[in-house]
Amino acid sequence: MRFPPLHAALDALAMWSEDRRPRAAQPWRPGSTAPLSCFGPLPALPEAPPARGRWSCPSPRPRASDDRLSVRVTPARGRRRGTLVLVPPWKIARPGLVAGWARLFARLGWEVWLASPPHHLERAGAGRSGEGFVSLDLPALRATVEQQVLELRLLAALAARRGPVGLVGLSLGALGAALAATGPEAVELAALVAPPS
Repeated sequence: MRFPPLHAALDALAMWSEDRRPRAAQPWRPGSTAPLSCFGPLPALPEAPPARGRWSCPSPRPRASDDRLSVRVTPARGRRRGTLVLVPPWKIARPGLVAGWARLFARLGWEVWLASPPHHLERAGAGRSGEGFVSLDLPALRATVEQQVLELRLLAALAARRGPVGLVGLSLGALGAALAATGPEAVELAALVAPPS
């Protein structure tokens, strides 16, 4: 069933509420026009996540010494088709907001790895989930995107040990998923679900 008017209204409401949140002024810093540096060789791969629950390992490009890549695993139901790495939208406040997506893919036979993007969920630190991901400081924004792409590539490489791999990116998560899908890892499918313009 499709609800385009409802989805468009929800997107408009989310943007309206974000525009009204008071924020400190940010200086703009120009960034490099060089290609992203997140497509080189991956570090040694850690052990894969368990069949269910939360898992983490050191980020391949941490922004702080305690910054860890983190996923939540939902097991496949029925005949297993492979692993889908689900990349949530910007400023997701809790994993339950995308639980419907995880359940849908699990019912279709996919093991789902919900990746916590940098600056989100348990990686938000003292701030609000998602704050700090997008910035007018373009070198900082570039570093965050590169970190996310490296992490998604590492997850794709780990998942490939178990069979076919897919990437599903929601909203701003579609940017990271699209970039990771262009990496050298074997990705069977990429679904990019972005809000309408």
